[in-house]
Amino acid sequence: MAGAFGSSLSRELRFLATHFWDLALVTWVPLLLMAVVAVQLSSGVMRGLPIAVVDEDGTAVSRELTRRLDAAPGLRVAARPADMRAAEALVRSNRAYAVVLIPANTERAVLRGTAGSVTTFYNASYSTPSGAALREVGNVVQGYAATLAATQTAATVGPGKVRRPPVAAQSAVLFNPQGSYELQLVALIHPALLHLIFMVAVASALGRELRDGTIGAWIGGDTPVRATAAVAGKLVPYIAIFTGWGLLAIGYLAVLRGWPVAGSVAMLLTGYVAMYLAYIGVTLLIVGLTLTMSKALSVAGLYAGASFAFAGAIFPVESASAFARLWSALLPYSAFAKLLAEQWIMGAPVGQSLWQVLAMLAFLLVGGGVGLPRYLAATRRPETWGRR
Repeated sequence: MAGAFGSSLSRELRFLATHFWDLALVTWVPLLLMAVVAVQLSSGVMRGLPIAVVDEDGTAVSRELTRRLDAAPGLRVAARPADMRAAEALVRSNRAYAVVLIPANTERAVLRGTAGSVTTFYNASYSTPSGAALREVGNVVQGYAATLAATQTAATVGPGKVRRPPVAAQSAVLFNPQGSYELQLVALIHPALLHLIFMVAVASALGRELRDGTIGAWIGGDTPVRATAAVAGKLVPYIAIFTGWGLLAIGYLAVLRGWPVAGSVAMLLTGYVAMYLAYIGVTLLIVGLTLTMSKALSVAGLYAGASFAFAGAIFPVESASAFARLWSALLPYSAFAKLLAEQWIMGAPVGQSLWQVLAMLAFLLVGGGVGLPRYLAATRRPETWGRR
C-alpha cells in the first residue's frame, strides 16, 4: 500500500515537471490571479466616489451642502451640471454614480422652519459603489440638517434654549469596523480562485489517465486497496501545493496587509485542507460518473465557478429561492466561507467551526464513496479509454 502510494506520488511529480502547462496551472497561474485580485482591492475602502450636484437653489445653504458633500471622504463632487438632463448624461457615461438635486427654495424652506427636500438619484446598475455613495450622501445631509436645526432653534428661542435630541440612535460595528472591502473580499476571492483551479487540476490529473488510456497500466493490476492508495498518491501533490497557496493567502492579509486573524490560524488552514478534500470527493464523483476528461472539466468549472455567488458570504441566501438555498448547501465553499468569517473576522470558538470542517469532509466521503469505485472499475473497461 505504501509502495503504491509512493510510486504514484513520484509518477505525478515527474509528469508535472515535464509538462509546462500542467505545472503552470498549479504554480504561477494561481499566483498571478491572486496578485491581480490583491492589487485591485488593495485600497480597502472606497474613496472619492464621483457624484454630480444639481443646485437649483443657488443660495448659501445649497453651497454649504455642496461643500460638505465634496469634503466627505467617500465622495467627490465631480460635476455641477445646470439641470437634470445634463446630470443624467453624466450618469449614463459612468462619470457619476449618483446625482444630488437641491431644488429651488430650499433655503427659504429652512428659514421658514419647514423641511427642505434634497433628492438623491443613484445608478443601481452599479449597486456596490452607488450604495456606498448613497449612504455617504445621506450621512452628510442628515449631519447638515442637524446643524441647521440647532442654528434655527438658537435664532428663534436663544442659544440657551437649544438642547440635544432626547433620543439618539447609535450603531456599533461588531466585526470589520473599518468596512474594508480588502478584508471582506480578498479573504473570500483568494480561496474561491484556489478551489476552482484545484478542482480543474484534479479533474485533469484523474481524467488524463482515461483520455490517454494509461489507467490500466497505472493501477489496472492492483487490488482495490492498492489502487486507492495510488489515487491518493497522485492527488497528494495538489493538496500540498494548494495548501501552500492557502497559507500564502492568509499570510498576505494577516502579515503583509496587517489584518489580524481574530480566531485560530490553525483552524483556517484546517479549513483550507478540508475544502480541498471536499472538492477531491466532488471531482471523483464527476470523473467517476462521466469517465471523460472533457466532460469532467466542463462540469468542474461550472460547479466550482458558481461557488462565490451562492456561498452566502456576499449575497444572502436566506431569502433566496429554494433552488439557490439547495445549491448553496451543495457547495463545499459555502461551509468554508462560514468558517472563514467565524475564524478570521468574528473570532468564534474553534469548536463552532468544527461543524464546517465536518460538513466539508462529508463531501469527500459521499463523493469518493460513489465516484472512486466507478473510477477504479474503469481500469477493467478499455472501451472507456481514449475519450476526449
